[in-house]
Amino acid sequence: MKKLMTVVVTLILALAFAGCNSEEQYSSLAKDLDDVKEAVFALETEKDALNTQLTSLQTEKDALDTKIETLNSALTNLQTEKIALNAKINALDATLTNTQTELAQVAVLEAEIATLEQELLDLKYTSQEQASLITSLQTQLTNINNKLVQNVNIFLPKEYYLAVGDTFQLFYRSVVQAVDPYQYYIKLTGTKGYAYPRYYEWTPAAADYGKTFNLKMSICDNNGNVISEKTTKLIVSTALNPSTTKNILCIGDSLTANGYWVAQGIKKYNNAGATNIVTLGTITSTFNGVTIKHEGHGGWQWSSYLNGYATTPVTPSPFWNANNQLDFKYYCSTHGYATIDEAYILMTWNGIGGSFREFSFASEPFASAKIFIDKLHADYPHAKITLMGIPLPSVNGGLSAYYTLDKSYADNYGQLVTAMKYNQFLEDFCNMAGYSSFMRYVDVKGQFDSEYNMPTSPKPVNTESSITEPIGTSMGMHPNTDGYEQIGDAFYRALCHRN
Repeated sequence: MKKLMTVVVTLILALAFAGCNSEEQYSSLAKDLDDVKEAVFALETEKDALNTQLTSLQTEKDALDTKIETLNSALTNLQTEKIALNAKINALDATLTNTQTELAQVAVLEAEIATLEQELLDLKYTSQEQASLITSLQTQLTNINNKLVQNVNIFLPKEYYLAVGDTFQLFYRSVVQAVDPYQYYIKLTGTKGYAYPRYYEWTPAAADYGKTFNLKMSICDNNGNVISEKTTKLIVSTALNPSTTKNILCIGDSLTANGYWVAQGIKKYNNAGATNIVTLGTITSTFNGVTIKHEGHGGWQWSSYLNGYATTPVTPSPFWNANNQLDFKYYCSTHGYATIDEAYILMTWNGIGGSFREFSFASEPFASAKIFIDKLHADYPHAKITLMGIPLPSVNGGLSAYYTLDKSYADNYGQLVTAMKYNQFLEDFCNMAGYSSFMRYVDVKGQFDSEYNMPTSPKPVNTESSITEPIGTSMGMHPNTDGYEQIGDAFYRALCHRN
């Protein structure tokens, strides 16, 4: 541009020079030429400076846009954390209110004892009568204090799905946080079903279809004093054949890798007359005569489906696109699937090692879980997502028999509580604003018999005895065949209750 303008100006002045009649005119035109050139160069220099400034401003704008996106993302995460924290605060407030009420009762009894002691002295009761009355009141006070000391959490979900003609069982050990839940008086209150020593059982009839029943579990001491209690809802559904074919994607880790629970649920659903469903997946499995597809990958956790499985080289996620990014539309297009209507995710024992762990979206596994769910929902907003809780580990020492003491999974009871807390966070996730409209939680643990449906092997009770006792095997996490079928039963009931 600069060169072109110089040439043009030079040509114009050359023509002017040709018409000059005197040296004075020539000098004047030459000076004008120099002035014009300088002006042109000055304008070009200014233009270049402005272009440089514009580029700098654009770069700064891009940086600010990126920062705004980062801040918006951080704000979204903080809002999510706030919702979860508010839920915990509400729960703590409820506990605090109960504790304050009980402390008030203690204070009242203490005042009554002091008053009665004085009255006894004033009335001149015999020492034996005084002692008897005071002992009675002190016993009441001790009972309340014991209740305050004991903190028995009940990990009942807000609801269970039941199916007409299908026997539902709720196992106490799987929902009561206690080394030995059977040391307590477990009282059930409701209008349906039966309370057995280890579990609750009910087979809904056709007349129960479409109805919801409350079931309250109370943990009491030997005198019937309630230590803690919680209520769940039993929602009765039945297998109804969808009017249009439903594409169902089952995702998981080693608990899903053999496909047993998926096949069990599909078989029961089909046998009940509901056949208009198709399972999706890159893995094909057959169990009990039923062949299904799924995405169950042993050893995987939530982050594995985002970043690939940590092998050398990295095993790619089945949900990656050509750029190694999570892309469910690409997944469906690649495998010839029209859409994903429902997703059932059973994840994960992997990555949650440790005793009495707490969970949040700020760390794994839920940082990755949220990204995974958000992307699936963004790609298929109509898809219903079911998070299936993990079953509890073997209570026959399966974890502690497999892992040495220096490993995070070695504490059998501490890890059991971690699993309970993990499942609770799964349910809280599903109930969060912005997610509850398309997500739900299925409590597998309560429907799973961790005492008898985990594999065991006989082991001498001591080094000098021929008497044996059952000790958990298979890492303490993987069920026996009956256990996989129990998970499949929970899957079947969830299929019957389409959200």
